[in-house]
Amino acid sequence: MPYIFNFIFQLLILLGSIILLRRFLTFSLKSKPSYKKYIFFYDVLVYLIWILFIFLKVADVVNENIVIAGSVVLILLALLWEYLKNLFLGIIFAFQYGYILGNNLLVNGKEGKLVSYSSSYFEILTIKGERLKIKYKEVFRGSFELFKGNLKRVYSRIPINEKSNTKEIQLKIMNHPLFILNNNFDFFQESDGDGQRWFCFYFHVMDYKDAITINEYIDNL
Repeated sequence: MPYIFNFIFQLLILLGSIILLRRFLTFSLKSKPSYKKYIFFYDVLVYLIWILFIFLKVADVVNENIVIAGSVVLILLALLWEYLKNLFLGIIFAFQYGYILGNNLLVNGKEGKLVSYSSSYFEILTIKGERLKIKYKEVFRGSFELFKGNLKRVYSRIPINEKSNTKEIQLKIMNHPLFILNNNFDFFQESDGDGQRWFCFYFHVMDYKDAITINEYIDNL
């Protein structure tokens, strides 16, 4: 019983200190432009503190009774494994990419603007207005791309005939300095009801101004 009361007392002290320090940072940094960035890294630090606290408590219990403590730890790991895995990967993500709120992302074919962080996932807002939750494990399991601008999709098609060299046209477009080489572009051919063949393609540029420039370039091919 004394151990339980001691644990609860230490837990309350740690929790109170974290809340008070966060409020102090919020009050003192709110007027600064990078306020959200500082709070973001403070929250990442808090996750690390909680992990360290849990490890220390587990080590303390192991010294008392290794069988009971080991059983409890295994049960907790089994129940919280998915969350803990994403939590650890989220911390790695934060240190690897930094504070990227508002940036455009492409995660395993899902494209959108990062609008909020959580301990085990982040949310992106797609062009269609959907909010998608992306777990951190998705970033490290598949493909991930970061764009520091407002992506604009360019879609166009060019009429072609037997003499048209579509490979040459594709190469000219992809060699344009405004073309963004990522996993979300395609070049293909299709025909309409009149038998006219079209060379179709879509890809991204950084913003609307670049889209106008590259469309003018395509019209002159």
